[in-house]
Amino acid sequence: MTEVVRPYRGVAADERRSLRRVQLLEACLDVVGELGVAATTAEAICARAGLSKRYFYESFTDREAILVATLDVFFEDARKAILPALTAPGATREERLSGTVAALVASVSADSRAARLYVESSRNLALEQRRIAAYDDFADLLLEHAFAAGSEGTRARAVALLVVSGTTEVVARWLAGDLDLDEAALVETIGGVGVAAASMLA
Repeated sequence: MTEVVRPYRGVAADERRSLRRVQLLEACLDVVGELGVAATTAEAICARAGLSKRYFYESFTDREAILVATLDVFFEDARKAILPALTAPGATREERLSGTVAALVASVSADSRAARLYVESSRNLALEQRRIAAYDDFADLLLEHAFAAGSEGTRARAVALLVVSGTTEVVARWLAGDLDLDEAALVETIGGVGVAAASMLA
């Protein structure tokens, strides 16, 4: 017979599972923010979320899986933050690129927990692989919306990847306190490089 999963206090099982997943992701950010990626464990996440490990393994296979899922949320938030500037109707290429950089920097620096996850992602193999995969996603956005029409092929993709990966490294170092620049100077510097790269392909 098929098992019947009944609602608990009016909340369906799937919804409860989804809520627990969000709770665990938020707890993961809390732990990373306090202890760093290396010290983040499933046990620490469960303790912060107030959930048993049974519920942890209901959504994630291990600590690497939840760290990657949390980084995915970070990248999705960054994507949502930059799209309005990147796709602004009537904006020049320079306006789109500078607005995109400004939105990106504001987004990644808004939450110190997420910023630490981003900065330390290069020190964890699973997170670094996810960050590298994200380069392609953001390079596609640049090619579609910021570079000149007809910018395609291997050379254009190489330029887009160079801009994205370089921006990632510079922003990570800025967040870590390694670059003595205020936010406006950082945005102007990265935006200027992006404009120059796009102009080269025009």
